[in-house]
Amino acid sequence: MPLLLGAWGPRGAALAGRIAGEIKVGGSANPDMVPVMRERLLVGASRIGRDVAEIGVVLGAVTVVDTDGEAARARARTEVAMYLAVVAELDPTVALPDGLVAEVGRLVDAGRDEEAGTLIPDDVLDRFAFSGTPEQVARQAQSLIDAGVRRVEFGTPHGLTDDRGVELLGTEVLPLLSR
Repeated sequence: MPLLLGAWGPRGAALAGRIAGEIKVGGSANPDMVPVMRERLLVGASRIGRDVAEIGVVLGAVTVVDTDGEAARARARTEVAMYLAVVAELDPTVALPDGLVAEVGRLVDAGRDEEAGTLIPDDVLDRFAFSGTPEQVARQAQSLIDAGVRRVEFGTPHGLTDDRGVELLGTEVLPLLSR
């Protein structure tokens, strides 16, 4: 049976390199993580003589797509604020502004998620979420495809409303992607 293993770290990725068909890096829209995961998978794959190219890398994150790109990005910032402290420390390719994670975490702990989200700069948001207009989201997803992912997973809430987000993903984002 095909196995998808979710992991960020070297040990989990090495295990996936031995036993999984795919590895999922959740909470990431960062194309720079693809070569990092390939290196980490290689550790386990080489132990059993497995070709690391057989193992699919899957990235997925919060997705908020809407024709109102600014509103979509604002919603995504609020969503990302709630998990930034967890995933930011797992991504060795991202340099965050000093104190950002602590301040975002403090505001989230105080129930001020939206305010916390306003602190997240565009470049950081783009590493941990798919957000904006359909064209913006398609560019982000295409950068992952170009980096070598097997699949991109668009996570909730999908849009300003779930139904509209799913509709835009299917009718406007996916047609813009190429393999």
